[in-house]
Amino acid sequence: MKQYLVNRSLAIAIVVLPLLLAGNSSVLAQRNTNPPANKDVPVRELLKMPGRVISENRTTRPSGELKLTGYRVEELRLTRNLTVEVQGQQTVVDRAWRVTVNGGPFAVRAMPAVIWIDDQIVGNGIENETLSQVTAITFDSSLIREGGVVSISYGDDKDARVRISQRIQLKREGENQ
Repeated sequence: MKQYLVNRSLAIAIVVLPLLLAGNSSVLAQRNTNPPANKDVPVRELLKMPGRVISENRTTRPSGELKLTGYRVEELRLTRNLTVEVQGQQTVVDRAWRVTVNGGPFAVRAMPAVIWIDDQIVGNGIENETLSQVTAITFDSSLIREGGVVSISYGDDKDARVRISQRIQLKREGENQ
């Protein structure tokens, strides 16, 4: 009886093992070993590439605890389409917007600087070398609208935001930039 069970187990193993290995190899063959080209958004490129200023405000008198002196919103035409998440959906985009808040010096903290337009987060900000600007990139065109209020906070606490008093005034095509 023991010999029968051993032979039966061996026969099952001989049949099942190749099937398992063949199944796994087809799963491995179907796996995409190359990550999508657009997976990582080139933030460093987006921070440096030239943009078209679509709204800007500057003041000589700093305001608030962060000593804000203004903002700039620029439209960036991308050199290639990117697939990004906008409002929870994967979307192919050919433009981005760079929102920069001026003032400071902005302290580098454990909580990231967060740039807002109205009650929507544009993105986590990146400080420049002199800590006089914080910049965030967005692919969501619905955030960039006439009359929007630009603000900044550390972390995503809405109540801790410091607002820039001048609202966004979009420049029309052909206006001086």
